[in-house]
Amino acid sequence: MTRESGPDAKVRAFVAAARDFCDFVETASSVKDVSERLRMGRYCLAKLVTAGSDLPLVEATTDKVVLWYGSPPDWPGFGPHDLYWEVFDPYVDEEPVAGSLLDDFLDIYHHLKRGLVAFDEGQQQDAVWEWRFHFDHHWGDHAVDALRALQRACNATADGSTTTKS
Repeated sequence: MTRESGPDAKVRAFVAAARDFCDFVETASSVKDVSERLRMGRYCLAKLVTAGSDLPLVEATTDKVVLWYGSPPDWPGFGPHDLYWEVFDPYVDEEPVAGSLLDDFLDIYHHLKRGLVAFDEGQQQDAVWEWRFHFDHHWGDHAVDALRALQRACNATADGSTTTKS
């Protein structure tokens, strides 16, 4: 068996990861156990970051942006693990600021969903541009910041804790 490669395969892998992430956000309220929701969120987000890192660099074919302003139904968040501390730039000595998994997941969700709407309407190249540009300049930062917080929260809940330790 040979592994398919090339730009089309990379885009398909990203689309699958983006759909999985959006499906998770849209159905997360059915996962009542916060530790399971944390684990599932970490898994979906890790797949998304991997696939986003592999998206090809393309030029947009239009300057018309697909507008999409929906919201996921009943997003439950991550309970006591929502807020975390981070520094924006790990190469700058600065005070940490509060981050929010809720904000991270919903920002990423909106960027992905807008691209999926364009992709499903036949604007594949513009969708890829949208995803790659915002991965490099916005939601990619949310994703990697959230992954670290999710890793810590998953470890804390695995041992029965309800909050993380500093």
